[in-house]
Amino acid sequence: MSLRQMIGDIPLFKNFSEEEKKAFAKMEHTMLAFSKGDIIIKEGENYTSLYLLIRGSAQVTRKGYDSPVALLKAGSVFGEISFLTRKPRQSNVIAKENILAIKIDDAFFAKLDSAMRDKIKNYLIELLANRLDSMNEALSKIAKYARGYAVL
Repeated sequence: MSLRQMIGDIPLFKNFSEEEKKAFAKMEHTMLAFSKGDIIIKEGENYTSLYLLIRGSAQVTRKGYDSPVALLKAGSVFGEISFLTRKPRQSNVIAKENILAIKIDDAFFAKLDSAMRDKIKNYLIELLANRLDSMNEALSKIAKYARGYAVL
């Protein structure tokens, strides 16, 4: 299966034209394969690459939590916080099975034409806004639950 076919239904590319998808697929990529159990991102590291999960699944873990905080599947983007903020990694990402991912670093991002860069940035903004909405909703539920147990 060609890379163009693999990225066809990935949400990151939903606003890309067919020509842009083809152009992206033809670019020289850093395609990485990881085996089950491999650590892709380690909490605290200063690397700023962003990853696009093409095949397989991974789990996000964090120090101090007993269970994974998220499950990533094909089409997921991860590492975007460090990519955008240049801050150390906030969590671990571990391959749950054999996976294939595209690594997007500053050098690769600079090779994209401005329209594709803008579409990726807009997607990341939308992704982060949706995550923030979900967290706010969860915090609201927790606060409501906690108020029910408050001592008057």
